[in-house]
Amino acid sequence: MPSQPFLKWAGGKRRSLATLLQRLPSPDEVECLVEPFVGGASVFLGTDYRQYLLADINADLIDVYLHVRDEPAGMVKRLEKLFLHGNNETAYQENRDEFNRIQSSPEKSALFIYLNQHCFNGICRYNKKGIFNVPFGRRKSAYIPETEIIAFARKTERCHVSFFHAGFEDTLQMTTAGMFEGMSCAVYCDPPYLPVSQTSGFTAYSGEVFTVADHERLAMQLAELHARKKMPMVISASDTPFSHRIYGQAGFRLYGHKVSRMVSASAASRKSAGELTGVLKRGQ
Repeated sequence: MPSQPFLKWAGGKRRSLATLLQRLPSPDEVECLVEPFVGGASVFLGTDYRQYLLADINADLIDVYLHVRDEPAGMVKRLEKLFLHGNNETAYQENRDEFNRIQSSPEKSALFIYLNQHCFNGICRYNKKGIFNVPFGRRKSAYIPETEIIAFARKTERCHVSFFHAGFEDTLQMTTAGMFEGMSCAVYCDPPYLPVSQTSGFTAYSGEVFTVADHERLAMQLAELHARKKMPMVISASDTPFSHRIYGQAGFRLYGHKVSRMVSASAASRKSAGELTGVLKRGQ
């Protein structure tokens, strides 16, 4: 049974992991899995490759993973203090202000996890100035993910994991240089989804919206890297005409399925949604 993520994450792959594993190459086929959009890390926790390159454009998220890896017990202690009297709007706003004020540190990473567990629907959202601005979620209780934090740290001890704060372009370049040069790698991309309509969807995880043009650039770079290096490529995308066009034209074989979405703009409107898995295999 795979360990569960310690963060709530919009678009996380916990509920569709079994379907996704059917499309990813096995650990017997490749040494390393590269994730330019690591997000909530469900795929990392649910697979058993020998090496991982895990990256994300969200610097706060990568800092959280580094601090949890290096000091899981200390992180739990910090969370216990934050959670003790933290499940009210006044405390939440004070902690959110503190998070936006301080620089990278274990304390800021603890605040990130606290905000993730107390904010509205577990959304991670920043404005254009890089300010985390999600309102209080008004939950009856909040859960300290101690078991999940310890499991994450132990997973990082069982394999070789490299964490990077980087956009997808820089991450893809890493696969052909340095320690990853000559290594058999597969790339899995789970970019912010294209919304099904103009009023649905949410893609500002780092202060910048991931646009149609970004998806087109991603698809092109994945196709070019696949053509040069024959790396297996797997992507997840929303089941929209834009997704079919962008990734279909890049050569991906697309498979559709339904997935339950537990993080949405309205808690009352949570329902199943169409999702695509796109594959570029070595033989293509």
